[in-house]
Amino acid sequence: MDRYCRNVTFSGIGEEGQRRIEESSVAVVGLGALGGTIATHLVRAGVGTLTVCEHDTIDVHNIQRQLLYTEPDVGRPKLHTAVEALGKMNSSVKIRAYDEFLDSNNAERILGGADLVVDGTDRMGPRYVMNAFSVAHGVPYIYGGVLGGYGMTLSIVPPATPCLACVFPPSERMDHLPTCADVGIVNTVPAIIGSMQATEALKVIVGGPHSKDLIIYDVWEQTFDKVPVKKRPGCPVCGSG
Repeated sequence: MDRYCRNVTFSGIGEEGQRRIEESSVAVVGLGALGGTIATHLVRAGVGTLTVCEHDTIDVHNIQRQLLYTEPDVGRPKLHTAVEALGKMNSSVKIRAYDEFLDSNNAERILGGADLVVDGTDRMGPRYVMNAFSVAHGVPYIYGGVLGGYGMTLSIVPPATPCLACVFPPSERMDHLPTCADVGIVNTVPAIIGSMQATEALKVIVGGPHSKDLIIYDVWEQTFDKVPVKKRPGCPVCGSG
């Protein structure tokens, strides 16, 4: 326990909370700026099993914000490079790695068995897949998104909370949202939001008081907002729709 003594000493976690962390199985989808930050925190905290899913390669512009990678990694697969780096952080964590893009066809195989799913992606399609899996299996899902100088996160704990589709109903518009390639991104934003997601994940694992609001942070203006959200009765995922 010397390794995790700072976790154990913190009253919000304690010995029982650390035991739960070490027995937990968490899936992180995407290993870019958000996912890399999330996975790093969870591995260092001592999760028992980490499932990671990524199918991209490392580009030079990723180095600006994706903390798992360095210049010599450019051109390498993100998945293999990330697994190698994460293994050096904590060799006691079992890592299940999938060199795939998450979709409705492989979600059950990749996410099955996870106690918690955390979003490290940058597209709505995989997010809706994670959300549907979350609702169908009663598995908590921590959403996160970043763009420009903004970031947001929402903890979805079915059936108690609204799901992602309640807050962001699927539509054609959602398939054509701006990306970081369009408007750029401040490199501190994903590190902040990813850290917030990892914190929410740990709180859910240990049974702590997770946030029930959509949290929005503007790093450039240094504003922090909590937006109350509620279930949508006609939601096509968790409601009558």
